[in-house]
Amino acid sequence: MTVQDARQLSPVASYIAGCSAGSAGIVTGFPFDTVKVRLQNQQIGHGTSWGTFKGILRHQGVRGLFTGLSPQLVGGALECGVNYAVYNESLSFLSRDWHAPSALSVPLAGGAAGFFLSIILSPAELVKCRMQAADARLAFKTPRDCLRHLFQTEGLRGLARGFSGTLAREIPGNAIYFSTYTVSLSVGLALRSCIPGKPPATRSGEGCSSAPASAPTLLQRLANASSMVLAGGAAGTVMWALVLPMDVAKTRMQVALPGSRRDLSLPATLRALRREGKLYTGLAPTLVRAFPANAAQWVVWELVAGLLEGH
Repeated sequence: MTVQDARQLSPVASYIAGCSAGSAGIVTGFPFDTVKVRLQNQQIGHGTSWGTFKGILRHQGVRGLFTGLSPQLVGGALECGVNYAVYNESLSFLSRDWHAPSALSVPLAGGAAGFFLSIILSPAELVKCRMQAADARLAFKTPRDCLRHLFQTEGLRGLARGFSGTLAREIPGNAIYFSTYTVSLSVGLALRSCIPGKPPATRSGEGCSSAPASAPTLLQRLANASSMVLAGGAAGTVMWALVLPMDVAKTRMQVALPGSRRDLSLPATLRALRREGKLYTGLAPTLVRAFPANAAQWVVWELVAGLLEGH
């Protein structure tokens, strides 16, 4: 979906489409995320992604790959709903009231969305990471068990653990994410429209064709799925490659026991990770997860948004 198309959606439509897209992305990429969290939380050793994956299957079975899915599914759906709704409204405000150019308004709107979604995402990821990081002997049976243990040991303040790391990841990450997607999709659709016999691919008539613009049908949206898959996958891959150190720090902060040597501030955690050479721990499963999860997210977003708009 282009920047122009996105702004034509109402906040409610953006939110519903975003929730649907978030659910698709979470389910698609969750097993890779579990492997990443286990790698990032290792106390000693230098385990591999494949070795960690086999270890989870051996000790916990396939269900172990989806441990902590329910809070993340709820948090991820709400995250994407808020993300797209705030992004679209911010983008509309910046373009309409401030007359900001697209090169500036897209990352600014993405950063604004990143701030608001961090408020929802941080507690959900806290529960998810603690459930994923626990081994088979200490694993919490349900998210409620995890929350009960958190309140008993750390109180209400425990819910804020790792919030600074979430902000440091989501604000720049969202700016990069939406900018990369917008540029990649624009290039992909422009190339498609330059092919002889191809009609304009967007409602705004972007591309090389001089044919009059028309509202795309659902079939035309599906025909553009390849462009959306590539753009969505590229956006997720680029974003995670750049913000992974913040994610590693956030994970360590959230799973650290109160008063332990890992119970540090964000700057101190980043310094410790740098000394240990672990700033990019989990890079392989993160990037493997990023492409399919974000490709699925954007395709579902486009389809649901199109249905809500009556196309």
